[in-house]
Amino acid sequence: MTFQPENTGSSALPLMVSVSDAPKVFGMSRSHAYRLEKQGLIEMVKMGRARMIITESMQAYISNLRANEAGSFLK
Repeated sequence: MTFQPENTGSSALPLMVSVSDAPKVFGMSRSHAYRLEKQGLIEMVKMGRARMIITESMQAYISNLRANEAGSFLK
């Protein structure tokens, strides 16, 4: 399954991204995505044989990383 955004001029992500597409979409390895799920930091669902990352959960994880990084500068 290959991720190809629609050519609408926006950078909107789909609701779900397959784990195999995580390196292209989120810039992380598949194994890292599975580790994040195991730690409860992102959500995945199974669709047929594919594991799908819920994009909203990944965006929340990334936002949390930013907040933690910004907070570390204040210390």
